[in-house]
Amino acid sequence: MFNWLTPEILAILGKGLWFTLVLTLVTSLLAMVIGVLVGSLRLWGARWLAWGSTLFVETFRNIPALVLIIFFAFAFPNAFASPSRQVLFFDNGFINWLGRVAGLSIPWYALAAALGLTLNTAAYIAELFRAGVSTLPREHVDAARSMGASWGTIFRVILIPGGLRAAYPAITSRLIHNMKNTALASIVAVPEFFNSVNMAINQSFMAVEFLALAAILYLALAAGMTVGLRWLERWLYPRRTAEALSQ
Repeated sequence: MFNWLTPEILAILGKGLWFTLVLTLVTSLLAMVIGVLVGSLRLWGARWLAWGSTLFVETFRNIPALVLIIFFAFAFPNAFASPSRQVLFFDNGFINWLGRVAGLSIPWYALAAALGLTLNTAAYIAELFRAGVSTLPREHVDAARSMGASWGTIFRVILIPGGLRAAYPAITSRLIHNMKNTALASIVAVPEFFNSVNMAINQSFMAVEFLALAAILYLALAAGMTVGLRWLERWLYPRRTAEALSQ
């Protein structure tokens, strides 16, 4: 029944699945850091920092992730002269090392995909974090200020933990969406899972079977991320979990 899953095809799919997991982890972590930073600057930065943060959010939230990936992969390098373009994007120590370690034929395309996914997801997380912070009682900040706490301490102790706590369910959904968006990297020949599925289809001409397998595995990945992020929520915020269970 499953004789179309040959060892060679399983190896291709396994490599693609591993690359998808790594791409999801890297872009999610970077997007969280950038998103919280941008959201913080949008709330309490200087006017020009707040304006720049707003521009960041509105730009990368409203440009589709697919357009960002294609732009960074093909258009952005072409903004540089040919000799500089070759050295900066396709033939330098870091790019060559990345190609050897990851087995990538054109490592810059993978970096472009990661950059596009990171910026798109970070823009959403920045807005979600800002909305989460806005739900915190102002009295907490006022009390901390009256006790002589600096703005750095208030951010570190009250605003960032509280904002992430309030926005955690929405951020969870966005990170799962980011995982699904990794399939867009196949457009620029990044060897993630959906690219591997396309390769398997081209070798076997069994599109229905492999597309059904892709749908099932993406569903399993989303379910696994949901379980993992919920476990992380229970570990980070045990009090909220207990309150939810008691209702």
